Amino acid sequence: MTFALFDYPRTVTNVDVTEGYTNQTTGAWVPESTEETEIDAHISDITLKERQYLDAAVLEKGARKLTCRSDVGLVVGDRVKITEEDSTETEWIVNAKLSESNLMEQYLDSSRSTFLLVRK
Repeated sequence: MTFALFDYPRTVTNVDVTEGYTNQTTGAWVPESTEETEIDAHISDITLKERQYLDAAVLEKGARKLTCRSDVGLVVGDRVKITEEDSTETEWIVNAKLSESNLMEQYLDSSRSTFLLVRK
């Protein structure tokens, strides 16, 4: 992959959630289910300049940026699980799409999207 050198060296997982619902035929409750897919992504902290534009409540919960290939298909509200340096896992929610970079797409068939993550 073109940007592999810049990707986070530990596991980043997109957690696809199917919310619980009531089966309309049987009336039984079907619990929430999840499917996890490992993705290549770059994780970074929010810069001081970016902090001045973010809501204080977002910063208080904890915020980070995630950059990945645009074709990963992340959208606002998705869950992301990150393996930290100490091997613990933390869960984050995609809060906003910050940018998309298509500068290298015509040469390398790759574009990157950057998202704001908020601690779950």
